Amino acid sequence: MKKITLLMSLLLTVGIFKSQAQFNNENLSFGLGVGTFIYSPNIKTLNINLRGNYLIDKKAAFVVGFNYHLPFDVESSETAIANRSSTNPKTINVSTIDHCKIFNISGDYNYTFVHENEDPFSMHGIIGGSYTHKSATQTIANYDQNLYGIEPDLNSVSGIVFDLGIGANFNYDRLNVFAETKLGLPLVSFSNETLDYTDLKPVVMHVSLNVGARFNLFE
Repeated sequence: MKKITLLMSLLLTVGIFKSQAQFNNENLSFGLGVGTFIYSPNIKTLNINLRGNYLIDKKAAFVVGFNYHLPFDVESSETAIANRSSTNPKTINVSTIDHCKIFNISGDYNYTFVHENEDPFSMHGIIGGSYTHKSATQTIANYDQNLYGIEPDLNSVSGIVFDLGIGANFNYDRLNVFAETKLGLPLVSFSNETLDYTDLKPVVMHVSLNVGARFNLFE
């Protein structure tokens, strides 16, 4: 995982410095898209995607994006533990509903391997990463709180995700229509309440799909 994090940081740093050294506002475009993040067969979220895209050269581009997930609920259960040793059973399962809100900020390096960036059609590989933040509130079903207790979950967790994917572009003069899919691999997580590292990930390994359009304002 450390090697993946180092490689991701190196590629993003090279992309940023290369684009700054040769910055041309005609290569900059802004876009809006919609998509979905698939966390499991039962958990799929809708998201709104905002992005800025900078063409570094004929083959490479650097993309900064913001994804806002529409709020969603996850049904689960918690283990309630007996307050006294004389209580039986020692544990019971209590139904819960987590009300989740997620956003992430991403930075990706895109390299075109089919045609070139400004051709009518092109395809590119994606490597990068994102900062992901999840906040949640929990609704807990009724249970006997005199006999059992539930340890509260962290309600705010952040993490770093490694992204690897593929995308396609359709160019119509200053308008570009894009579609992409990425695999997200969680790397490091920490609690926003304590700033300590935690095993609780804001998101699990997932697949994201985004489609949208971006427009060059400066030509």
